[in-house]
Amino acid sequence: MKEITLKAPAKINLGLSILKKLSSGYHEVKFIFQQISLFDRINLKEIKKDEIKVICNDKNVPLDKVNTVYQAASLIKRKMKIKKGIQIKIDKQIPTAAGLGGGSSNAAQTLIGLNKIWNLGLNTTDLLKLGVKIGMDVCYQLVGGTKVATHLGEKLKSLPQLPKIYLVLSNPNQEVSTKWAYQNIDYSQIGKQQLRGLIKGIQKKDIKKIAKSLHNDFEFWVPNFYPAILKIKYKMLKNGALGAMMSGSGPTVFGIFENKIEAKKAYQTLKKEFPKTYLAETI
Repeated sequence: MKEITLKAPAKINLGLSILKKLSSGYHEVKFIFQQISLFDRINLKEIKKDEIKVICNDKNVPLDKVNTVYQAASLIKRKMKIKKGIQIKIDKQIPTAAGLGGGSSNAAQTLIGLNKIWNLGLNTTDLLKLGVKIGMDVCYQLVGGTKVATHLGEKLKSLPQLPKIYLVLSNPNQEVSTKWAYQNIDYSQIGKQQLRGLIKGIQKKDIKKIAKSLHNDFEFWVPNFYPAILKIKYKMLKNGALGAMMSGSGPTVFGIFENKIEAKKAYQTLKKEFPKTYLAETI
């Protein structure tokens, strides 16, 4: 039986601007995505019975069609007329519903892995067409790098690759639903930030400018419901972060540090109060 194990990286939003609500009910957005060295692991193994079986070490992760890896496998089996069974084992290290794109990354790696296991010959464009049917962030997680995402988050444009940036991520052990975050949008606050300063900082590979230009529209209202977000952000800055911000719809906060030593000190301090604290870097 064929088998493959792949690393599924988390992502952070260096920039997140919600531009407007569309007639479809979705929102036009502008994101700046970056993958980081915090990974889930996805093991794909063929099984005799023609079914999709999902296993996970985190009991909070659904194992049915709600799960993005199940959706990815189901979609590829249907589109490519595959009559084989697959077991998908998720070793979960990225917190769930945390603004870090773990579910999207898992789906992306499932598509990539099944393409390899079953020798389907799909190219990146083919995989992106499948990915967008599962979720907008899946498209980014298929390609990685430093990207500007526009429209609904599926139109991607490359930015220069960042130099290595040391990060501390801290999660208050709470989950925030992306759907809920969009349902509670403060329309008086959104759409004012085009992220030009941040893009300029990335183009110049100026870490201090990047840290000072971080922006997330969700920060205007999500922390009102989850005050631990601002507490973590304050502690990050107090412990030497050049800049700190909530990622995605939250509640995970990341801080950018000048070097690994500073990052490690902050990591050790924050981990005492918030066990779901991680040391990472851009990849």
